[in-house]
Amino acid sequence: MSAMPARTPALAPIPRRSRTMRKLSLVKPLIKPIVSPIAQAIPLGVPQGRASKRTFLFIIIGMIISGMMLLLYINTLAAQASFQKHALQIQLSQMTAEEQTIASAVAAGESPANLLMTAQKMGMVPAQTPVFLRLSDRKILGTPVPAVAQVP
Repeated sequence: MSAMPARTPALAPIPRRSRTMRKLSLVKPLIKPIVSPIAQAIPLGVPQGRASKRTFLFIIIGMIISGMMLLLYINTLAAQASFQKHALQIQLSQMTAEEQTIASAVAAGESPANLLMTAQKMGMVPAQTPVFLRLSDRKILGTPVPAVAQVP
């Protein structure tokens, strides 16, 4: 290999547009003879001419305005949903606090000391000899004896 560096090929300069090139660019291409039989076969009319700049501007502005209105509507719905979510979170926290209050009241009512006091207020006395009922054969285990109230 040689130690000579690689050279890029020289590029030809870009030609300027001359009068003849401008005239050639104004010549209409021969598309019409090819397109016209196809266009005649299609039952729909092919639009002729161009829309004005004002029509194009109105269409673009209409699309922008309708898009902005749609974004405003979606943003309003999202804000409304956010307010509903906040209200439901407050309601959930209140219900959770209420549930905890009820659970603590039930736990306090189920304590043995409270059960004993409530049973005594109702006139119940503790049994001296417990009796059990076996559910498989419905047999009573032990002898039932009526409980006697103790005098304080």
